[in-house]
Amino acid sequence: MKQKIKYLIWGCSTAIIALTAIQTYFIYNTYILKEKDAETLVRAELTRMESEINIDSIRNDWFTKAEILVRTKGAEAAATFLSRGSPAISRQVGAYIKKNKILEKYHTTYEVIIRKVSLHGDGYALNLNNKRWFANGVINGGHQLILHDLITNIDAGGGLVRDFNSRSSFTIHDGSNSILREMFGLLIFSVVLLTVVILLFYFSIRSLITQKKIADMQTDFINNITHEFNTPLATMGIALSTVRSQLLLMEENSISSNGLNVIDRQYHRLKKLINQVVTHTGVTGQLVLQKVEIPLMDFLGNLLDDFQSAHSGIDLIRKLKDEPEEILTDPFYLTTAMTNLLENAVKYGGTQIIFDVVKQENSCLFMITDNGIGIAQADIGHIFQKFYRVEKGDIHTTKGLGLGLYYTRRIAAAHGGEVTVQSIPGKGSTFTMTIPIA
Repeated sequence: MKQKIKYLIWGCSTAIIALTAIQTYFIYNTYILKEKDAETLVRAELTRMESEINIDSIRNDWFTKAEILVRTKGAEAAATFLSRGSPAISRQVGAYIKKNKILEKYHTTYEVIIRKVSLHGDGYALNLNNKRWFANGVINGGHQLILHDLITNIDAGGGLVRDFNSRSSFTIHDGSNSILREMFGLLIFSVVLLTVVILLFYFSIRSLITQKKIADMQTDFINNITHEFNTPLATMGIALSTVRSQLLLMEENSISSNGLNVIDRQYHRLKKLINQVVTHTGVTGQLVLQKVEIPLMDFLGNLLDDFQSAHSGIDLIRKLKDEPEEILTDPFYLTTAMTNLLENAVKYGGTQIIFDVVKQENSCLFMITDNGIGIAQADIGHIFQKFYRVEKGDIHTTKGLGLGLYYTRRIAAAHGGEVTVQSIPGKGSTFTMTIPIA
């Protein structure tokens, strides 16, 4: 059992780790997909922005101004102009991005760099490399994405401009936080689901361990109590043999002889019962019966006489009939079952017990009716379970181990029969045990 619990804990731990890994994998893939979707959306919006503010026209106008400076103030003035970039376009781009919900949501930074440009004139050439043209912020490297490159070796914006090469790029600064906010519900659901699974495993294992402890306690209790019972039984057996040997030397007394026979039967029955408790508390298989043909009325007469001797204050009404004359059964087990039902009737308040026998086709019905406290409907479905006892609040009002009715049903089942019960709380109960005749 301990080994099984270890395997169960190991299996549950492995399952939780696997589930966590699978959840993490799917969440990570979802994050990557959403990140790509965000890049695609931003890229599309920036392309639309370039079209709406007419970047090509702005670029040509800008270089036209540079050419005018070259002609009027010289190449150095034009170089200074080009090096400063275009603050006006930067403001225009910044305003557009702030108004655009998608670009603003991801805190997008857009930048255009003039990677190379040459201005050629009469007797001079002006070259610029890697100069910022315009932007709405600073791109500090990191996850920089290229929107597109523009490369041309033809005239652009006038006859002075040659070999124009620019690159548009962007960065999503708040992409991770935005995506995580979108995935917040999924993350919470995954954490809750994983927590529920862990709790289910935990409570299942704890319940199994608790049940094992209870089973061990029950086994220890049965072993201890049977050991304690066997000690006085052994003494009783010796005393019984001594008394019987002394009676043989004395004048025969029918009362003493009958009493001694009752004690002897009950002694052997009690000894067998203790052995059965030890055997069947750990065994779930079918009982092995030793069936013999017995005269039913004689068998029941002795059984009821013994019961009446032990409970002289009980009004025992016998409704015995001549049929069936004989029955194929295991007398020890049948005695145990009948005695359990009779003892339960007394234990739960019965002062009058009716013992009725009815032959029905190929079966014999033994019906025991009492006027005790009865059984609640909520308990009827459980009273034949092993170690189950009817409780009143948190207190057991009667003594016992909760094994009597469990054995009785098993005995009936081993014979191919059954035990049923009908009860009215406060008025009494009727237990019916059906046993095949042959």
